Amino acid sequence: MSGKRNKVLAWLVLFMFGLVIFGSTVFIVIHADHECTSEDCSVCMELAECHKTLNAFGTDVAGTVRITVILIAIAFIIKEIIVDRSYHTTLISLKVELLN
Repeated sequence: MSGKRNKVLAWLVLFMFGLVIFGSTVFIVIHADHECTSEDCSVCMELAECHKTLNAFGTDVAGTVRITVILIAIAFIIKEIIVDRSYHTTLISLKVELLN
């Protein structure tokens, strides 16, 4: 049960990170050419926060994503090597006729 709970929690965290990144990007795109009203413009402050959030996630997540992709590639290569090497390991899988 603990493994299932961990998977659900991992998917929930992944969904929340995706939602934050997507929401920040959409806000920046929608309000990119707004007209500033004053020095304390709330839209400009929100744009700055969205930029800060994307930069923080971009630098923090980039390393993790890079390591994950490398590990997946290595695991895939190792799996292919194991499957290739162990495909014909028995006489039956080689279909050798056993005569007495």
